[in-house]
Amino acid sequence: MNGASLQPGISPNSWATIQGCVFASSVEVWDKFIVDGRLPTTLGGVTVTIGGKPAYLYYVSPSQINLVVPDIEPGPAQVVVTASGGRQQFAVTVASYSPAFFVWPGSQAVATRADYSLAAKSGTFAGATTVPAKPGDVIILWGSGFGPTTPAAPAGVLLPADRTYSTSTLPTVTINNVGVTVYGAALASGFAALFQVAIQVPASLADGDWPVMASIGGVQSPSGIVLSVRR
Repeated sequence: MNGASLQPGISPNSWATIQGCVFASSVEVWDKFIVDGRLPTTLGGVTVTIGGKPAYLYYVSPSQINLVVPDIEPGPAQVVVTASGGRQQFAVTVASYSPAFFVWPGSQAVATRADYSLAAKSGTFAGATTVPAKPGDVIILWGSGFGPTTPAAPAGVLLPADRTYSTSTLPTVTINNVGVTVYGAALASGFAALFQVAIQVPASLADGDWPVMASIGGVQSPSGIVLSVRR
């Protein structure tokens, strides 16, 4: 599944999730296995290949694997999972684009301001200050699957900060079905396959939890995701 929306559909250099059983014997995360910025392809005794190329494993548990899809060609592909429970193979279809926003509680799109303060309705997280976006605010939406970049991003590493890896095509974004200004979309440095989409909330937008969607390469992000706006 898409690692942001948890819906069917994956694309090259995007986040994906595999659910099942008898994967790793315990929970492992890639943090202590990253060497010189290179991402691990084996974690907790688990390996995954997609289209014959090793995937980069972020998280493994007995029932779930979170990974970054390798740089493979769009089209039909075989996924092979090798783990403590044995070897499993299944087919997927890889698309050029699979845009989706990561989601906070309440089906809210993960959104921050330029200072990384959280743009979410009050009370979203216990013990954390969250302030909804205001009309006219410039905010950053965080997502995956926005396709190729210019220049092409290096695969299998935490993204260096020496240049900007912008989407080859600028996505469009709507809030409450109204197009908004998109200032840019690019991969976040220091991370892997994580896109930042900078937009301006329309000044005329009323208070509410409004549906937010993105489209790129003819593919639209899943519906049902909202941005909380309060004056």
